Amino acid sequence: MFEEYLPMKVVSKPEVKMLPRFSLTADIIGYQRCPRQYNYFVEKRFVPAHTVQIFYGTIIHEVLDRAHHHYKGFEDPETRGKIPTDKEIERYFTEVESSLKTRGIRAISKHLRDQALDVLKRFNKIEGHRLYPLVIDTEHRVRGVRRGYIMEGVVDVLIAPEADLDDPPKDPSEWEIWDYKGQKRPKKGGSDIRYYEYQMQVYSALFKIKNGCLPKAAKIYFLNELINSTNVRPPTAILEIKISSKEIDKALKEFDKIAKQIIRSKERGKWTPPSTRKAKEIIDTCVICDLRWSCPAWKSKPFQLTYP
Repeated sequence: MFEEYLPMKVVSKPEVKMLPRFSLTADIIGYQRCPRQYNYFVEKRFVPAHTVQIFYGTIIHEVLDRAHHHYKGFEDPETRGKIPTDKEIERYFTEVESSLKTRGIRAISKHLRDQALDVLKRFNKIEGHRLYPLVIDTEHRVRGVRRGYIMEGVVDVLIAPEADLDDPPKDPSEWEIWDYKGQKRPKKGGSDIRYYEYQMQVYSALFKIKNGCLPKAAKIYFLNELINSTNVRPPTAILEIKISSKEIDKALKEFDKIAKQIIRSKERGKWTPPSTRKAKEIIDTCVICDLRWSCPAWKSKPFQLTYP
């Protein structure tokens, strides 16, 4: 019986080359900050010892997403049109926190955990009645095909000013894209502000690819500006990024350039650390990096080893 199959020829399917996918925050901005760190924690998927930044940003985003779903009545129709109570925010927080712990992500201190919960309660109290009714969509995924790769991003919330809960505006040109940041507003002209401006220009371009038009506005909400506020949104909480075709084109060219650099680094297996000058600009990234002890950028002034 076996011999009957020997003359058969099996034609294999031609290999389909998949385009690489690059997200703005994890890939492009991560590589821009430090290619060496990107190699270990994104490309090789090593887990950093300290996940404080991951915990704070993730729990802020996921709890707010649940708060928006609560108001829309997605999980329970009885909550439709209702602002979550403090107890409900605490429950959502605990659920997300438990989920993060299973992934090895936890707060580095009780103070940090309590601060995140406090900021979320303040946001819910200050913004709930004003902002929740205006939300068109959360975790709005956008993507576009470029030459040789696919670019991706996730907009935290789409806002339709003066939206009717039952009949929100259908015209995407009336929508605003918002991004939540679990931090204080950076100083004007700093590298973080430039990153955020760049991020919102790229998101605006991807929004146009998906919806056929640019958003009406692009805004960033810095939640830690609420730490000392009780009932009123401080003027420093929201930063509006001016959208322009010129800046969008510039941002897309920068995205293309970094994507090509990542592809070349993968092909060559070479991940160049930042210069000493660049390392000083991103010192906040370096001081919590597990690779800092052997980093060539700090060769002239190495970090001191410390005991736990």
